[in-house]
Amino acid sequence: MNQLPPSVQKVLEGKIDPKSQYALEQITQIFLIALTVVSFVISFFSSSVIFGLEVFLGGLVLLILAAVPPWPYLNRHPVKFLPVRKLHQT
Repeated sequence: MNQLPPSVQKVLEGKIDPKSQYALEQITQIFLIALTVVSFVISFFSSSVIFGLEVFLGGLVLLILAAVPPWPYLNRHPVKFLPVRKLHQT
């Protein structure tokens, strides 16, 4: 990955802060459960398993687009590290 330009490396690295990661995990789990239920209900009432799978895959693509790239909303609470202290040589 060191062969790539720094701007591409930054995008591919995908750092997000811990608070946003926890919130995103919770939202993702709730969304997947709701998407599964909706897809099952649509599949049941339309009598088409294929249509239910299409609805599920469409929702999954939307979820991936919203959650996987390191969007700015995933870095609202950046971790502030302490400055590096030099050890005194004696």
